[in-house]
Amino acid sequence: MEVLNDLDFDIVNFFRVCQWHYQELIRYLRFSLVSRKLHELRQATNPAALTDIQRAGQFFYLQKNSFGGLIVRQKFHYGVIQPSNYNPERIPEVIEAAHRRLARVQVESLPYQQVLEEYDRPTTVFYLDPPYWERKLYKFNFTESDFYEMEKLLTGLKGKFILSLDDRPEVRAVFAKFRMQTVELAYTAKRDTSTRHKELFITNFDP
Repeated sequence: MEVLNDLDFDIVNFFRVCQWHYQELIRYLRFSLVSRKLHELRQATNPAALTDIQRAGQFFYLQKNSFGGLIVRQKFHYGVIQPSNYNPERIPEVIEAAHRRLARVQVESLPYQQVLEEYDRPTTVFYLDPPYWERKLYKFNFTESDFYEMEKLLTGLKGKFILSLDDRPEVRAVFAKFRMQTVELAYTAKRDTSTRHKELFITNFDP
């Protein structure tokens, strides 16, 4: 049994529409072309004034047509030497694949603390992907005290967890009691994709 949780309702709404109304979402997006003006208009539209399907379509369009897929401070991502990432011809394939993957997933929009409390069992595996340390990239970001609270809650878990974070001395200090594995990857949103960046997989078990 799988549970997918995010505090950002636009993300949760998109997943729910993919689950139950994916054909309508495809119809809504199929003729939305790459356009700076359309990007500006959708940025200026209050999501609360839209239907669930329109809101999911607006979220998807802005994510695919904004530089780096940012949630906040979105800037139009236009192509100069290669086409845009937004390809209307592939939208049906992408949305249908999401529909199939999410068909039996429970979607929640709760504080992570409540998810840990509700779903913790000896057989549970949690994957946690919180905001990076001191980087304000999302609608809901973490302070230093939030990371210390997370460490305390993870210490008392019955189940297993995998936590991914940027590899920083502060992160290593907060989660020092757990196992850590370093991974290196390229950030595709950056111009220089040859540079490798270090991140951590933090666990309470030996992977």
